[in-house]
Amino acid sequence: MLEEKSQTIDHRLCLRHLYANFKKRFGGGTLIRDLMMGAANATYYQGWEQKMNELKNVDKDAWEWLMQHPTKGWCKHAFSFYPKCDVIMNNISESFNSTILVSRDQPVLTMCEWIRNYLMNRMATACSKLDRWQHNVMPNPRRRLDRKVEFSAHWVPTWSIDEQYQVNHTFNGQGFIVDVAKRLCSCNFWELVGIPCRHDVTALGYKQMNPENYVDNCYTRKTYALCYSFNVSPINGEEMWPHVEVEDMLPPEFKKGPGRPKKLRFKELGEGDGRFRRPGVAYRCTACDKFGHNARRCKENPNPTAMKRKVYAYVYNFT
Repeated sequence: MLEEKSQTIDHRLCLRHLYANFKKRFGGGTLIRDLMMGAANATYYQGWEQKMNELKNVDKDAWEWLMQHPTKGWCKHAFSFYPKCDVIMNNISESFNSTILVSRDQPVLTMCEWIRNYLMNRMATACSKLDRWQHNVMPNPRRRLDRKVEFSAHWVPTWSIDEQYQVNHTFNGQGFIVDVAKRLCSCNFWELVGIPCRHDVTALGYKQMNPENYVDNCYTRKTYALCYSFNVSPINGEEMWPHVEVEDMLPPEFKKGPGRPKKLRFKELGEGDGRFRRPGVAYRCTACDKFGHNARRCKENPNPTAMKRKVYAYVYNFT
């Protein structure tokens, strides 16, 4: 039964990690990165095919490696329309990890209590924000809709029949079919995200319709209130907890390693606030003076903590 349910759930690949593996094998570069990002963000097949053909002309080996990954895992044009989500980055787990950074190195009970208090406060804060928000569409999808309204300036609609329109760009010659009654657009953005795209906004403006009325119900006040209607119940302090006859929970064995313990992960090149190293520069080991590794991974140094230190001589001239 569990296997049958797992087949109906979409599994996607984080584009940032996919690009990191891509860069390790074929190298980086802004051109290849932009082509890969453009192919992943294309919401219709023709746009994806154009970017992939450009990548093939630049690096055929990279194109073959990327084609081995199923498109439904990293390309928007192959995503399912049911979730109404076009996220291709693993930012949700990254945000959670950064939130619990202050408590994840604490004991288990202390960490769980911190997370419970945080969730309880977050649920209550979300309810108070809803009381102050007077619009039907919530802030984040409303801002995304406003951007689509802004981008619809150079599109011209042509009414076909019933509620079908042909929307063309005034400069680049692009054209898409919009069906307002079925909430469909040939660019697939409306079906994929649930928010009218620039082509849909143009067609709706032809009939003087409000685009907010055509936003999916998952972005409305009613759905938001339903999601945050379940609060986290408060509990008493530890001294008022009921006593149970079980063995005391002991902490795991702790082995202190050399150096200061690290709480933040090392960010890769290209991430925000990541370590930027100059390309083409070889780094020398401070233990054996050889290139290609550091003192921690040095095989010739029996004591990794015994690193050579630079000695600075200060000369004072007393006159």
